[in-house]
Amino acid sequence: MTSRAEIRNFEVMSWMTINFSPAELTTAAASFAKKSWPVRPVGAAATLPPAMAAVCQVCHQQNFVGGLAAPRLAGQSYEYLVETMRRYAEGERANSPEMKTIMAAISPAEREAIARYISGL
Repeated sequence: MTSRAEIRNFEVMSWMTINFSPAELTTAAASFAKKSWPVRPVGAAATLPPAMAAVCQVCHQQNFVGGLAAPRLAGQSYEYLVETMRRYAEGERANSPEMKTIMAAISPAEREAIARYISGL
């Protein structure tokens, strides 16, 4: 339902859910809420986080588990993370002005290091 309220406007989800009824949205949300995150090998992210990752944790929470302010990042693929950060930095994604500003200020190499770290969580 957040896509309709445009709290987190994400074009992929918006076009897929635009015609869902409230009951269908509730069913889909309940289904996703029951899913557990994939188990990662112990020590997968044993390295220290890149320095700029601390900026991301302000909203995405410790260990990047997400919360009210921002979605979970832990467990997302490297490719998804680095591409999403690039799209924010270059202004292709405009649903969060804060993310656009933050990602534009972080170098591509730093974004790649952050994505590599988070994808290992």
